[in-house]
Amino acid sequence: MPYQFECPRDGCSFELRCDADREAARLARAHTRVAHHDRIAPADLDRWLERIEAA
Repeated sequence: MPYQFECPRDGCSFELRCDADREAARLARAHTRVAHHDRIAPADLDRWLERIEAA
C-alpha cells in the first residue's frame, strides 16, 4: 500500500509518496535532517506518515 508524507513545517512544501513504509519513513527523516537540521520523533512520524489508496 502506498504511503504519503507532507512536511508539517510552515513554509515547507516537501511531499513524498512511496510504496514501502520503511522507505517513506527513511526519506521523511532524511528530509527533516537535511532541510531543517532536526529530527522527527517516532510518534510524530507515525502521525504524519499516511497510508493512501492506490490510484
